[in-house]
Amino acid sequence: MMPSKRAQLAVFTTVFVDLLGFGILIPLLPLYAKSVTEHPSHWMAGVNHYLRLETPGAFWAGAAFVSFSLMQFFAAPLLGRLSDLVGRRPVLWISLMGSAVGYFILATTGKFEWLLAARILDGATGGNISVAQAAMADLSAPKDRSKVLGMIGAAFGLGFVLGPFLGGVLSHSGLGQSLLASHGVHLPFLVAAGLSLLASVLVLTWLPETLNPEAKNRAKLEEKRGHALMIALRRKGMPQVLAISLFTMTGFAMMEGTYSLMAAQRFSLSDGQVGYLFGFVGILIVIYQGGLVRFVSKRVPERLALAVGLLLMAASLPILAHAPWMWPFVLLMVPLAWGSGMSNTATSALASRLTPSEEQGGLFGVINAVQGVGRILGPSIGTFVFAREGYVNSYWVAGGTVAMGLVLVVTLPARSQDLS
Repeated sequence: MMPSKRAQLAVFTTVFVDLLGFGILIPLLPLYAKSVTEHPSHWMAGVNHYLRLETPGAFWAGAAFVSFSLMQFFAAPLLGRLSDLVGRRPVLWISLMGSAVGYFILATTGKFEWLLAARILDGATGGNISVAQAAMADLSAPKDRSKVLGMIGAAFGLGFVLGPFLGGVLSHSGLGQSLLASHGVHLPFLVAAGLSLLASVLVLTWLPETLNPEAKNRAKLEEKRGHALMIALRRKGMPQVLAISLFTMTGFAMMEGTYSLMAAQRFSLSDGQVGYLFGFVGILIVIYQGGLVRFVSKRVPERLALAVGLLLMAASLPILAHAPWMWPFVLLMVPLAWGSGMSNTATSALASRLTPSEEQGGLFGVINAVQGVGRILGPSIGTFVFAREGYVNSYWVAGGTVAMGLVLVVTLPARSQDLS
């Protein structure tokens, strides 16, 4: 294999493993966090009493989700800047090792405090997507840049689809059940740790340093530019687009943080069965992003596609909490997942058309930061409402949050020439 191809494979594997571990985690973590908080420590019992939580496990599951997202929100830009100063290779290796240690702690602990520490460590070291994108760009000629960066998107989607399925299979396996019963070790998290360790070895053995010394020196001399958010907000229509992105991600993240808990409470599903459901959602997303998006983008204007996507999400979320049987509960994920895909694609397209080409990088950095805030707010609000008021109210809040974004769509310019 050519060195550049092998290096690209190492970067691809880094992102794939990162999202594979995250995919394993999403359906399992809420139930795991809930189980380890059934016998809370003294300080946790005090919090439960002070907040008058009816379902405290949901609240602490949200804390586990949010701790990761909060740390990643702050750490990811720092890791990206550090990679400009010292190189991509050492930052990717440190990131993967941090994830491996975090997953290993998750696999072996029975204490919520250690679970929280593991999520904080993984969030602080695991923000490697931007570093991986920079490495891919370093490894390619300008004319091939779109193609190789597309590999990052493919790794992202593949990991998110396979992760929940793998988590479900490992949880239900004989070895998984045996390790949990005899040693209290969770096999899915142990496998995630091993995969991160394997990817770190690939980085050391396959990936040369992609950043040349001249670029490092320029990075050390370059002054911080900043103000990307303020630049974006000054453009016509961008405040609404960013607010819509925030409301949409917050509402969807409320579902992500509480779906396992609701499925277990309503239908007595195991963590493995919930993993299969999340895998099904991943497949739906891949179907839309891989095929349906081309049909929609050619025939439906972005503004209309955004409105339809948000409407599907806003309607599906509260109905999901009232679905009387298992099959309607599962089938409602189709409009929810495709509505999410439609709204995300339309939001990106609208934002791109509102911004000149020389500011596109800063624009998508701002959108990612806004969505990062949504990933923090969503699980925080969703699990808190779930813990105090039950799952029905939490999904009405999620649907209402997305509907706030839908209201903002009417304030966007209606004609395409008004978006330029």
